Amino acid sequence: MGFFSNLLKKKEEVVDLDPIDMSLINVDMHAHLLPAIDDGAKSLDDSLALISGLKELGYSKVLATPHVMYDFYKNSTDTILSKLDDVREVLSKNNISINIEAAAEYYFDEELQARLKKKDLLSFGKEKYLLFEFSYFNEQNGVHGVLSEMFEKGFTPVLAHPERYPYFVDAPEKYNQLKEMGVKFQLNLLSLVGHYGDSAVEGSNYLIDNNFIDFIGSDIHRTGHLSALEASLKTKALHKLVNSGTLLNKSLSDI
Repeated sequence: MGFFSNLLKKKEEVVDLDPIDMSLINVDMHAHLLPAIDDGAKSLDDSLALISGLKELGYSKVLATPHVMYDFYKNSTDTILSKLDDVREVLSKNNISINIEAAAEYYFDEELQARLKKKDLLSFGKEKYLLFEFSYFNEQNGVHGVLSEMFEKGFTPVLAHPERYPYFVDAPEKYNQLKEMGVKFQLNLLSLVGHYGDSAVEGSNYLIDNNFIDFIGSDIHRTGHLSALEASLKTKALHKLVNSGTLLNKSLSDI
């Protein structure tokens, strides 16, 4: 089979089904929607455009999860909640009806550990889900100790986009170790259409095949992501994931 035949076959495998029933994944629990707070929305106009786009795709609730990272995004709980109020106000003025809440995406650093000791963290859901991320480049130390402390403090850790960490994709037994601890996994929709490269596609397939995914999120940062998100809703991988019955997004609908 030639190069172009392979390319066509790959494309057909990526996007060839009807869009997923959005009532099954109606809550986007990972999105960068608050203005001028991280590398997502830069203004209230951006926030409005992103949220309107997500609503058009079929979401009925969105969770704004700005980065909290000591070296770059020193967002306090008060800052995040204040920005949430600003967005709610502009949505109301523009007659856009959608449920929006806020949590955060905490980078696994000393700041997270300091806030954990004070329980100064924005979680979501009845299980007090706590979204966090690792470095994309270097595997981090002390992971099990901090995760254990999260559980002890009453939080349920949710690892953001595990498919995007190459050192996990290359050693998938490390996924198993985290799952055995009780860590939840959140997959990025954009990973399903190759937005982050082949490694993330490989990681996504492994995690879906092993029923490891608990949440799926857009991780949207800019309006340019909307078309790729729409394409991801037609992928075989997402249909397989939704049909697996492991996703918890819908459980957040009324919380």
